[in-house]
Amino acid sequence: MIEPRATPAGGDAQPCRGAAQVRPGGGRQSGEAAATQSGARAGTRPGDNVGVAALLQLVGSLLFVGLAALVKLAGDEATPMQAVLYRSVFSMLPLLLEMARRRISPIGRRWRLLVLRGVAGYLALFGYFYAIAHIHLANTLALQQLAPIFVAFFSVWLLGERPRALHYLLAGVCLGGAMLVVRPDRGLLSVPSLVAVGSALFSALAYVSVRALTRSEPTPRIVLWFSIVASVLALPFVLPGWRWPGPRASLLLVGAGLLAAPAQALMTAAYRRAPAHVAAVFSYVSVPLAYLSGVVVWGERPDHLANLGIGLIVTGGAALVASLRGGHERDRHERGAEADTSAAATSEGERHGREDEQGEDGAR
Repeated sequence: MIEPRATPAGGDAQPCRGAAQVRPGGGRQSGEAAATQSGARAGTRPGDNVGVAALLQLVGSLLFVGLAALVKLAGDEATPMQAVLYRSVFSMLPLLLEMARRRISPIGRRWRLLVLRGVAGYLALFGYFYAIAHIHLANTLALQQLAPIFVAFFSVWLLGERPRALHYLLAGVCLGGAMLVVRPDRGLLSVPSLVAVGSALFSALAYVSVRALTRSEPTPRIVLWFSIVASVLALPFVLPGWRWPGPRASLLLVGAGLLAAPAQALMTAAYRRAPAHVAAVFSYVSVPLAYLSGVVVWGERPDHLANLGIGLIVTGGAALVASLRGGHERDRHERGAEADTSAAATSEGERHGREDEQGEDGAR
C-alpha cells in the first residue's frame, strides 16, 4: 500500500538546530515540524534536488528514446509481447551484476508495492509497444505525454503531494509543446489509441509507485523487480506458438533490453530526488529527443511548428525548475523567520516569568 506521506529513507527527518516554535498551550515544537508540514504540502522531502532530477530524467529519456527506436526497427519481425520479454530479460543481466557487486539483496522490504509497480509497468510497456506497432509513432508519443498529467493527480491521491497551480500550468505548456512537435492526426479514437492512453495511465501509476518505493528500496532492486514481474507476465502470451525473430531483430531487441536497465535506473533516481508530479514533467524532453532520432534514423526534418514545440518544452521545464528552487528558498526563509519569532517569543516569556518570580519573592 502506498503511504500518504513522504519521509526520507532510513529514518525521520533531522530537526533544525536551534529552531523552536510555541504551540497553543505552552508546549514547544521543533522548527523541523513546520519544515516537514511545508515540504509535505509540495511533496518534497529532505535530500530532494530538482536540478539533479531533471538531468537524470534527461539522460534517461535519451536512453528510452533509443530503446523505442530499436523496438520500432525490430517491429516487422517481432511481436509487441516478444519485445516486452526481450526488454525485461536482458535488462536483468546488468542489474544482477551490479547488485552482486554492491551486495544488494533482491529481497524487497515492501514486496506488495514492488509487485504493483511491476504490474503497472508491464501493462504500460505492452500498451506502448502495441501502440507503436499499430498507429503512427506521432500519435503514440502524443498520447504518452498524458502520463505526467495523470501523475499529478495520482501523487495527490496516493502520496499526499500538493502541486501548486503553477505546476499544472507549466505541465500544460509542456504538453502543448509536445502536441506541436508530434501533431497527431485524426485517428485518435481507435482501439490502439485507447490502448496508448491506458499505457500513459499505467505509466503514471508506475511512476508514483517508484516515488513511494524510493523511501525504503535501493534503485537496482526496484528496477529488478519490474523486469522480473514483466517477464513472468509476458511468458504465458509468448510461449504458445513461439517463433524466433531473425538475427537482426534479435540483436535489436537485445540492445533494447540492455538499454532498459540504465534508463530505468536513471528514471528511478530522478524520482528519488524530486516529487513525482515534478519528475514526471521532465519526461516531456523525450518528445524532441524522439523527433531528433527521426531526423537521424528516418531522415525526417522538423518544421517551424515542431521547433516552436521543442522550445515550449524546454522553456516549461526550465521555468518549473526555477519556480521550485524559488519556492524552496522562500520556504526556508519563512521557516527561519518563524523560528526566530518563536525563539524571541519564548525568550520574552521566560524573562517575564523570571521577573514575576522575583516579584513574588520580594513580596514574601
